[in-house]
Amino acid sequence: MPSVALVLNPVARGAAAARRAVEAACTQAGLGMPSVLPTTIAEPGGAQAREALARGCRRVVVAGGDGTVRQVVGEVAAVAGQEVVVGVVPCGTANLAARTLGLPTGRADAAARLAVRAEGHPIDVGSLTLEPLDGPTSTLPFLVVVGAGHDAQILAGLSPTAKARWGWPAYVTPGLRRLGHAGSDLQITLDDGDPEELRAWSVLAVNAARLPLGAQVAPGARLDDGRLHVVLVQPRRVSDWGAIAAGGFGARRPHPALVRRVGRHLRVELPGPGPVQVDGDVVPDILRLWIELRPAAVRVAGARGSSGRR
Repeated sequence: MPSVALVLNPVARGAAAARRAVEAACTQAGLGMPSVLPTTIAEPGGAQAREALARGCRRVVVAGGDGTVRQVVGEVAAVAGQEVVVGVVPCGTANLAARTLGLPTGRADAAARLAVRAEGHPIDVGSLTLEPLDGPTSTLPFLVVVGAGHDAQILAGLSPTAKARWGWPAYVTPGLRRLGHAGSDLQITLDDGDPEELRAWSVLAVNAARLPLGAQVAPGARLDDGRLHVVLVQPRRVSDWGAIAAGGFGARRPHPALVRRVGRHLRVELPGPGPVQVDGDVVPDILRLWIELRPAAVRVAGARGSSGRR
């Protein structure tokens, strides 16, 4: 029985190279060939992770984009906790989870060696419950960030063709077009506090996000700090975006356009049905969301506790 399972998104960019790299890493480590479990549109990773655990695999490697990674990590966290190590070989467009975890991107061989052989580091995993306009509530895991407001609307309007062709730079142009848009009236409740009415361009619930070019949504946030970092983006004028950008690159001077808070639970009520983004994936027509952080929920091979430094 294989001791390593590979949950593979076969249509992800670089999936074939990732499979070869994981198989080679397993062979070099004397572990034999991994059990390969391809994902499908109907089953994007969670079911395959459960199957791997049912087979007794002690290490589950996932090769895919952010959606596949969060599905597998979330399922292992829910079913096995820290008893099983998850390895990640990023094959997506933005690879926000891999960047946040401090894992190699664009280097399948290096990522596969870490995924198969490195020790697991405990990380926090988020849980998101969504109440849509129609239909039942649903619960999803997340590793990086949940966003409601204009950031989710930017992702909802992004062309899949542009995303596949250009990668993360495809997010820049539609983002710039929305900088002058007004915020929306929201209600948030952090932990056991009172509900608070506010106006925000976006509200972000961050585990520990590291973006391209070194930008961070919540500087200082760690994947293992046991804290949910809530970021309220509240520009009053277009010129405020300079201070917001500076805050993303580590500026410590406070600015009212960028408010940061810390907790463990967050409830957000939207003014009307709108999109919510979960690690870059968009869920439409949401009215309310509940966010919870589960500290040290799973071990990830080669992960860094902070977003960017070992």
